[in-house]
Amino acid sequence: MFEFSLFNFAQFADQGLSLIGTLLLTSLSAKTRMYGFLIFVLVNIPGVYLLVVTELWWILAVTPIWLFINFKGLVNNYRESKS
Repeated sequence: MFEFSLFNFAQFADQGLSLIGTLLLTSLSAKTRMYGFLIFVLVNIPGVYLLVVTELWWILAVTPIWLFINFKGLVNNYRESKS
């Protein structure tokens, strides 16, 4: 039987947002790609929770690199959409 818990909600939020973010990142429009990058930043919230609960905290060591790449892409897409 399926039970409702914070862990299950975090899994659904993580996978659902990842799917939406991936679909937006495949767009030709820079503005739409920018929204995809923003969604991937939001995915970090349930993702960090899942890593801590499942004791995979060592993966968090690469989170700053992941965030840097996402923010760099976000800034580049913002600049492209303005020009």
